[in-house]
Amino acid sequence: MSTNIGSRTAPGARPVRPAAGSAGRVSALVLAAGSGSRFTGSFIPKQFVSLMGKPILAYVLETYQNLDLVDDITLVVNARYEQLYYDIVDTYRFFKVRRMVRGGATRQASSAAGLEAIGPCEIVVVQDGVRPFTGPRVIMEAVETARRVGSANVTVRALDTIVESKDGLIARIPDRANLYSGQSPQAFRYELLAEAHRQATAEGITDATDDAQLVLRAGGQVGVVEGSYANFKITTYQDFLFATSLVERERPNDGEGW
Repeated sequence: MSTNIGSRTAPGARPVRPAAGSAGRVSALVLAAGSGSRFTGSFIPKQFVSLMGKPILAYVLETYQNLDLVDDITLVVNARYEQLYYDIVDTYRFFKVRRMVRGGATRQASSAAGLEAIGPCEIVVVQDGVRPFTGPRVIMEAVETARRVGSANVTVRALDTIVESKDGLIARIPDRANLYSGQSPQAFRYELLAEAHRQATAEGITDATDDAQLVLRAGGQVGVVEGSYANFKITTYQDFLFATSLVERERPNDGEGW
C-alpha cells in the first residue's frame, strides 16, 4: 500500500490484478477523512464507530472488497487517526486497499488527492466512507453508466418538498417531480474527472460538495442510476441509531443480499 502519510504496506496485502491495467482498471476512491463534527456522542470520528460490532467504514470497504468488478481501493484518511484505518484493513483483511492518502481541508481537496494517488485507470468510483448500506447493484450500474456516458450519480427521488430560501423568506419551491437526492457512489471515466478537477483549480473553485458538480461545470454528462433509500449516509447520531435498528433486523441494501 502506498501512502503520502508514510509508505507502508498493508498487512496481508496482495497485488492488484495485473490483467486489468490502466485501460480496464476500476478503482474505488473511498472518502473517509471526515472529523464527524455533526455526530455527537463519540470521541472518535463516525467512520470508526462500531455498528453492531463492526466499524461503519468496514461495512463500506467490505462491499468493494467482495465485488469482483473493483480492482483496488484508495482510502482517503484523517492523518490524526492513521492507526485506526490500518487496524480496520488488517483486522478484516481488506487486501484491495492499496493506498492511503491524507485528506484535504475540503471534500473537493480530498477527492483530488485521492484521484492523484490512483493514477490513470478506466473508471473511478467515488464512495462516502460513512454510507454503510451501499449495495453491489448500484456500484455495477454506476460503472456501466460511466462507461457509456462518461459519469454516473446514484440518486433517489426527493420525498419532501424542497424549499429555496433567501433572507429568511421562501424564494422558490421547485417542482418535486424533477428533483432527486444525490447519493454515492458516483462513477467517472478517469480522464474526465481529472480534467474537471484541473478546471476547477484553474477557476479557483474549492468548495464543490461532490464530483458530479465539477464534471457538469466542465461540460460533461452525468447519467442517473436509481439508488435505494436504505443507502443513506450516517451524518448524525439519529442516523446511527436508525442504522443500528436496521442491522439488528437484517442489513438493508439494494436487493443483492449481504
